Amino acid sequence: MPLMQPFASDWDRPASQNSEQWNWLAVEIAEIRRCAEAGDQAHDRLALILLDHLVEVIIGREVNAQLAFQIPDSTIEEMQRFRDSGGQLDGQLSQLIDQHVGLDRRAKMDNHLDQKTKFLRQRGVLTDHERDVLDRLHEYRNAAYHRETLEPDLIADLVLAYRVLADELLARHKPIAWVMASSDPAPIVTPHQLRGRLTEGIDIDLTSMARRFHDHATKRVQAVSTAVAIAQQLLGSKSSGETAAAPPDDDMARMLTGLSDTAKHLAPWTRQAEGLKSKTSSLTGLMVPFLNLDRALSRIEPSVKRLDMIQDWWEQRRIDDLRGK
Repeated sequence: MPLMQPFASDWDRPASQNSEQWNWLAVEIAEIRRCAEAGDQAHDRLALILLDHLVEVIIGREVNAQLAFQIPDSTIEEMQRFRDSGGQLDGQLSQLIDQHVGLDRRAKMDNHLDQKTKFLRQRGVLTDHERDVLDRLHEYRNAAYHRETLEPDLIADLVLAYRVLADELLARHKPIAWVMASSDPAPIVTPHQLRGRLTEGIDIDLTSMARRFHDHATKRVQAVSTAVAIAQQLLGSKSSGETAAAPPDDDMARMLTGLSDTAKHLAPWTRQAEGLKSKTSSLTGLMVPFLNLDRALSRIEPSVKRLDMIQDWWEQRRIDDLRGK
């Protein structure tokens, strides 16, 4: 009976000794560093996209390493049938059955990053905060690549933060086998040789990083506050918070009403933004409150940007009227 899943006939994971993947990850890390050091928006976006891919690969390799130490599916099925038929198993064997990751869940993990990070959190490889921060990286990647909704200066700071976190993931990864030799004449790269490459040459100052994320958050809260004030003015809001008359039921009025209703969140958002300056004990301890505020602001910011565009249009119309156009 096979002792480990990789030696079972029903093992469905990639080969454990895959040296080539670590070789091209070394190239990818070098490219991330080159892009991050270029200092322009286009290269920062590319660095964030490459970091997202790098993290996903490392997480996938860690998942496979964890799964490799399972008892084979066929053996678990035999034990399950024995237990279901009334057979007695000791507590440790019953726990192995209950914690076994079967084919269906493995397939789900293959297709969804959040399922991989959930599994690694359950195995104690990731903390809740680390899982939250790493899952958010994929959303940031989409925002930078597909939607272009991230501020350029924020992207640079996100790249720095995720370089540190990705390096920590590499440092703790333990492959199930080390490649000692290969027919390929190219040098063999192993995971431990990649440790530190992502952060080589950068000064990781948590106080400075906390200040920058505080500045990003404060700027965004202020933009929302300005939009709320304009919306209340356009709706004819009174100082008591009551409206002078019911607004018309159209898209514009609903947008303004939504902005006006956001006023009650401004004070706590301001406190959260201000509190980021003191989050200097750990990088995840800084990123989690920033991400929480980021999610809250992201829900209303499309309306803020839309109102800003409408104001620009109104202003241009006013200028054109004055010029007699």
